[in-house]
Amino acid sequence: MCNTLEKKIIHASTRQDSAPFLSFDTLLKAVSYGYEAGAVLRNRWYHSGRMSRKRLPCPVISVGNIMAGGTGKTPMAVYLADLLIRSGKKPVVISRGYKGSLKHPAAMVSDGTRLFLDARVAGDEPYMMACLKRFPVVVGKDRYRAGCLALDQLDVDVVVLDDGFQHMQLRRNLDLVLMDYDSPLGNGRILPAGRLREPPARALTRADAVILTRCPESPEDFSHPVSALAPDLPVFYSRHQPFLASVYPADDTQNSQPHPNTQKKSETIPASDNLQGVSAVLFSGIADNRVFFHTIQRFGANILDHLEFEDHYRYKGADIRKIQDRAVSLGADMLVTTQKDWAKLYPGEKWVKDLAVVGVKLIFSKKKIFQSFITNRLHI
Repeated sequence: MCNTLEKKIIHASTRQDSAPFLSFDTLLKAVSYGYEAGAVLRNRWYHSGRMSRKRLPCPVISVGNIMAGGTGKTPMAVYLADLLIRSGKKPVVISRGYKGSLKHPAAMVSDGTRLFLDARVAGDEPYMMACLKRFPVVVGKDRYRAGCLALDQLDVDVVVLDDGFQHMQLRRNLDLVLMDYDSPLGNGRILPAGRLREPPARALTRADAVILTRCPESPEDFSHPVSALAPDLPVFYSRHQPFLASVYPADDTQNSQPHPNTQKKSETIPASDNLQGVSAVLFSGIADNRVFFHTIQRFGANILDHLEFEDHYRYKGADIRKIQDRAVSLGADMLVTTQKDWAKLYPGEKWVKDLAVVGVKLIFSKKKIFQSFITNRLHI
């Protein structure tokens, strides 16, 4: 559902082979040289002190990546916030509110119990985190002002930056870089010819640790190329574990509630328990829709169709009608979507089929070692 130009750029950014000399891909590669030069120069200016950096009067942890697209930054931010709470801290998650319509430099999405902004204003990922009601969430393009707002109006003592690695204006105590286990560098090219935001080796000199996501259950710790790219950095291995966040019965008036009950206890419910053998129509608008498809497929669902949208897509009434009509025409038992997509839907929507909402949480292969790393670095 992307337009033609977007499709060409997406295709080029995943291309592994060499493109013909006179081609759109080659043009993007030329543009990427300028993008890379700009990123390197900007980082040098911050490193040399030519561009000032501000500091908040509390510890700041940044969760980010060096590639555009999804590597699990939001589940990682949630994991860190929960870890900090268990350690006796009072965290706030700060996000830039990507694709949100917020006009102010910073605003509160949730104080941890109440919601103040919806997904259209705050952005889908901050709103999704706010719906958990386990910690406050603040959005703002100016992360320093967002942090000041949080410290002024909330009882918090640690800031977690969601997608903050390239946000150099705010100093932090810990920089965590997430990389996909199977494709840590994509096609190795800088935006827009690839998905890299900056040269990886240079970028990782600013990091304090690398977290590999979507790992197999028994990763080979000493064979991954990231270890060679940054031999002095600690590398942690994690995987995404889907869980059933909620199921909404067809035409249920309870659907008028804002969003599914995603309290911690629901994360123990395997999605496979409710999807095994179910005929389903999927819809999703995330960074890699194929991952969602394969996840539901592994749960034993009979996937009749998968309606794919681009990342951060804002669903319109016509889209919902198309999804519903497709489920009816194919005789599906259930509709299935992601927790991130659910945050973008109209809360009062009536569904012609049961709607399953699937979330994702992070599981670390060496959980205690990672937790000790965080608490030791923050002295908590």
